[in-house]
Amino acid sequence: MLSTRGVVLAVGAVCAALAGLAYGVEEFVLLALAVGVLLALAKVGVGRRQRVSGWALRVAVSVPVAEVTAGQSAVVHLTVTNVSRRRGPPVVVEVPDGNWSVSYPGLGVSTVAGGARAHPPRGYGSPKDPPGRDAPGPGWLDAAESRPGRRQRARDRRALSRAWRLPGLGPDADATVSVRVPTSTRGLLTLADVAVWCEDPFRLVSRRVTLAPPAHVIVYPMPEEVTDDGRATGAHPGNRSPSPWRGPAHARSGDELSGLRPYAPGDRLTRLHWPSLARTGELVVREFLEPQAGSLSLLVDLRPSAHSAQSVEETIARVAGLGARALGQGLTVELCTSMGDRVVIPPNAAGRQTLLRSLALVGPASAPPAVVRRWGDRPTGGAVWATGGAPGADVVLVTTAAGAAQRTLPEALERQAETVLVP
Repeated sequence: MLSTRGVVLAVGAVCAALAGLAYGVEEFVLLALAVGVLLALAKVGVGRRQRVSGWALRVAVSVPVAEVTAGQSAVVHLTVTNVSRRRGPPVVVEVPDGNWSVSYPGLGVSTVAGGARAHPPRGYGSPKDPPGRDAPGPGWLDAAESRPGRRQRARDRRALSRAWRLPGLGPDADATVSVRVPTSTRGLLTLADVAVWCEDPFRLVSRRVTLAPPAHVIVYPMPEEVTDDGRATGAHPGNRSPSPWRGPAHARSGDELSGLRPYAPGDRLTRLHWPSLARTGELVVREFLEPQAGSLSLLVDLRPSAHSAQSVEETIARVAGLGARALGQGLTVELCTSMGDRVVIPPNAAGRQTLLRSLALVGPASAPPAVVRRWGDRPTGGAVWATGGAPGADVVLVTTAAGAAQRTLPEALERQAETVLVP
């Protein structure tokens, strides 16, 4: 591929040749021939550099922090290593400003956090990777990239005009380039198709050597703070009372007697049952029911018909705030989306991170037709709610005014749920 400098020189040579032939100026024709010879030599030299770099260079991608909160600084490191015994030629690494993409693969199948081995979310990996390989190897180019279009060549020239130029690496030497992650966007961020190029000494002709493997960073949403009494701004209570995010109001206090059992070393002496001791002479202790933690079902309305671009992010932030507060109070959080996804998050040390990771992977989408058919007449207003339906569980629907205007919930859930509206 001709660089910007090469294109300018080639166009100038053609114009000089035409002017020389038209006006009989032989010097212009000789100058055009010299430029043509220079471009031909540059192409041959770049082809040799490409062959040498193709088997001598290895490109690796490392992600120091793979999961960050929106607004935090994060970087991805691209390392170019020379694995040959000779010094390699200089190479150029693209500035990957336009190589970032954001996706929302969703929660996948219904899972219970902290249970069986978790499956990676859908969308990981690059569809451009060759079959049977984890990442494009050195010197690999697919058929489409071997004949790039005019628009792609123009993009490549712009990228090379401000690329990072690395000097020739010695044997077993490496060079690392740090790429800033645009963490202002929530979701699964993917850096893909960052190319390493080689150039001739005059930077007239460039050829792609290899592509760096894709890198993935999950950006968490920033949870919205709730008020001191536990209610978020915009909450509209329905028939249930008290508010589900005030705490496990339906939890048992642990003072209900369940029976008697023989004394075991370590039991508290205050629980000894003295009448039994006086009657039989055996140590017997009273056993009480352990307090039961409550549960909170958060229903997230993600239907595109109910949201604008801004309201989706506000909904995610509101759900993150409510879920984080419930986990801090010891409640189990059941996160359900209108697409039929479901994840159960216990209030353990990893509960908050699991909640934020799950919310980072969801975005506006309609329920798949296969899911709608599977649930039959249970979907309402285009939403599918795969709730566990635990008795006594508190249910909160987070949606917009447009979403609430539709009949979003089935009749059974509508009697049990409270609604939180976002602007």
